Amino acid sequence: MKPILTPEQESKLEALTENYSDHEIAQMFGVKAPTIRARRIKLGISSYTQKTGQMKDKSTGQSRRRGTHTQFNSDSLKVNYFSEIDLPEKAYWIGMLATDGCVSENSRIQLSLDYKDHATVYAFAKALGAVHFLKERTVINSGSLAASKQSHRSVLRITSQQMALDLMREGITPRKTKTIQISPCASKYPQAYLRGYLDGDGGVYKTNFIFCSGSELCIDQVRALINSHTGHLLYKKSQTSKDTGRNVWVLQGVRSNQPILDWLYKDLEGIPFMERKYSVFLRYWLERTSSYWKDRKSSN
Repeated sequence: MKPILTPEQESKLEALTENYSDHEIAQMFGVKAPTIRARRIKLGISSYTQKTGQMKDKSTGQSRRRGTHTQFNSDSLKVNYFSEIDLPEKAYWIGMLATDGCVSENSRIQLSLDYKDHATVYAFAKALGAVHFLKERTVINSGSLAASKQSHRSVLRITSQQMALDLMREGITPRKTKTIQISPCASKYPQAYLRGYLDGDGGVYKTNFIFCSGSELCIDQVRALINSHTGHLLYKKSQTSKDTGRNVWVLQGVRSNQPILDWLYKDLEGIPFMERKYSVFLRYWLERTSSYWKDRKSSN
């Protein structure tokens, strides 16, 4: 029979979790840590980690930030990076996270991109002081319609209660695919935010470019923001994702909408960018003397 807590012990759980982990409380009460966890959850009591964003080292009892492995790792992570969006580069990363990132209920923040875009994930990790959290993973995409169910990914995964709350304030909430809205920082740094959005869930191709979202409200807001700054109203359509089979909303730009890309890439100083997409812009949009344009002229 599993040991259970006395009513007196249960009454102390709420106060004890302010300063002690489940493991420490279990030692006080002479039971196993899973017993404390089970009773705490049943009583609706948050853990020490959930309340403070810290976790206890079992061997030393010292607190360190959740999601870190050493005190050094904990100290180097800039948990207040998004507390104030005072630089365009921060707005870029919020635009990126709004599309290709996620924040979970347990304060875990993740950015995962195809490994060919590893440089972008590395730049994000460097900005946060979190390079030591970078991982290279092979991911099984069970819900994908693509020919290959595996993808080689560059992944940054960290845990910070403060950073998660700051990102949620910018609209990066758990399970955001269908509900996300444009982030408040987009009004202050529209170019940076939209460049991050384009790099995260958009594309730049030879003759067109797109912005995508599972949220119609968000895509409408992106459309309005672009229109207010460039005077161009992008064509909006609904289509089925070739990768997931789910419905997505798409804004499509064509040659006549080139001023939008010119505006987004106008000033690179201080704002990150994905090299792969920027190189397409340079070759097929900005440099009209490219081989592509020569071939088109000769065929006419």
